[in-house]
Amino acid sequence: MRITPIIYRPNIIRKTNSSNTCRYSQAEGLRAPSPIMPVQFRRSAKNAEVLRELMAYKIPDMYSGKILLNPKDLEHLISSHVFSGPISKIIEAVEPYRNCLHTVESQVFSIIKSAATKRPQAKLAEIIEDIAPIHYTRLRNIQTPYFKELDALSTEMPEDTRKKYKELMSITESKLKNAPVWQPFSAKEFNYKLKRIAEEIEAGNNIEEITVINTMRHLASKMPEKTPEELDTIKNLSSKVVRNRKLRNQQALVRQRNELLKQIEVLQMNSPLNNNFELSRLLQQTRAKIFNIPTKTSFNRKSFIYELKKITDTLKDTKLARQMIKTATLLPTSHDDLSAFIVKASDYSSSKIGYNLLASAEGSIEHLIPYNKNGLDLLSNYGLASTYYNSERADKSMAQYLRQHPEAYKNSQKQINRLIELYKDGTFEKIGLSKWYIINFAQQMYKLSPPEKRMVLDLGELMHE
Repeated sequence: MRITPIIYRPNIIRKTNSSNTCRYSQAEGLRAPSPIMPVQFRRSAKNAEVLRELMAYKIPDMYSGKILLNPKDLEHLISSHVFSGPISKIIEAVEPYRNCLHTVESQVFSIIKSAATKRPQAKLAEIIEDIAPIHYTRLRNIQTPYFKELDALSTEMPEDTRKKYKELMSITESKLKNAPVWQPFSAKEFNYKLKRIAEEIEAGNNIEEITVINTMRHLASKMPEKTPEELDTIKNLSSKVVRNRKLRNQQALVRQRNELLKQIEVLQMNSPLNNNFELSRLLQQTRAKIFNIPTKTSFNRKSFIYELKKITDTLKDTKLARQMIKTATLLPTSHDDLSAFIVKASDYSSSKIGYNLLASAEGSIEHLIPYNKNGLDLLSNYGLASTYYNSERADKSMAQYLRQHPEAYKNSQKQINRLIELYKDGTFEKIGLSKWYIINFAQQMYKLSPPEKRMVLDLGELMHE
C-alpha cells in the first residue's frame, strides 16, 4: 500500500525565559553589551526541539550506530569543570559515556584510564604532554609520504604557481618543527576560530560567558579582511606616490584591526573568559599576525588544505589540481588517527582536550536535505546523527554520502528500531512526538538514497497501528 507522507508538527507551546541577563565590569571606553539571550552558534533547526529531547534516550547514530551523547550531559560536564580536575575524576565522569565514543576517542580514553592507575591526580594536559613526543614522531612518519607526493606533483606546476607552493611548504615545515613563522592576518580565519571557541563555550551553558563571547564575535565581524597587496608587495611598487598611498591604507587597516582587537581583549580581561586558554592564545596569535610578528603556530590539516586549494585553484591543469587536493586530504585527521589526536591535543588545555574527547559523539540534528540545498525546517527533514558525521557530510547529498558510508544502511535501521521501542513504551507521547516522525524519516531516506540501492527500512508493526 502506498503511503502519503504526513508532515507532523507537534502542537506544543514552549515557554522561554526572557529574563536571563548578565553583568560584568565595564571597561573604560567600552559600552557594556546589551543583555541578550544565548544563541545557537551552530545552524539551529528551530522546529527540532522535540527531537533534541529524544537524545536523552540512547539513540543510535544514523551513520555509525554509536549511541548519541546527550548534549545536556556534555553541557553538564563542561559547566562542572570536570576536565580541569584530576584524571581519576575524569575517568569516573566519562565512563558512563564510553559506548558513545568513536574509535580514536575511545583509544585516547583507554590511554587516560591506564595513566590514572599510576598518576590519579595528574591533569589531562600533563598526560597528553608526556606521550606527545612518541606520537609526534609517528605522525611525521605517516605525513611524510603525502608531502613527498605533493612535492613530486608540484614539479608539473608553472613556475610562478610552484613558487607559491614552495612558500606554503616552507611555512608548513616550520610549523611542523614548532618554529616561529610569519603569517598574514585573515579576518575570515579569525572569525572562524572565534566561532569554534564560541561553540565550546556555549556547551558550558554559562549565560555570562555566552553573552561575552557573542559580543566578541560581533566586534570580530567588523574586522577588515587583508588587502591583496600586503607590505612586501607595497614595497616593490615602482611608483612612490602609489606605494605611499597603499602604505597609508595598509597602516589604517592595521590601526582598525588593532582597535577592534583591543576591545575584544578588554572584554576578555573583565569577564569570566579571562582564564580561557584557547581564547587567550587566539588573541595573542592574532595580534602577532596584525603586526607581522613571527609566532609559533601548530600545523593544522584543514588550514593547510585550504591554503593549498587557493594555489591549485589557479591552475589550468584541473586534473593536477584535483590530484594534489586528493593527496592532501589523505593526511591523517585527529578523528581517524590516534597520533594526530594526541599531537593536536598537546597544544590544548585540559578542558579543551576533554571537550574534544566527547564533542564528536554529541547528538545533533541532521538535515536529510541540506539546509543550503533548500532543506526545510520540518521534522520530516530531520534525522539524528553525531556532530562528527553531521559536520563531515556538510552539504553532500544523502545519496553521495550513503555511497561513501554503506554502513549507514544498517545503522539507520538501528535508529528506527530504537525509535519504535520509544514509541511503544510511551516516550513519544510523553515528549509530544507522533509515530509519523518515524514513518516520514523512513520514506525520506528511501527517496534520498542512491537509485541503485534504495534504503528500505523495516517499520515492523508500526504501519498497521
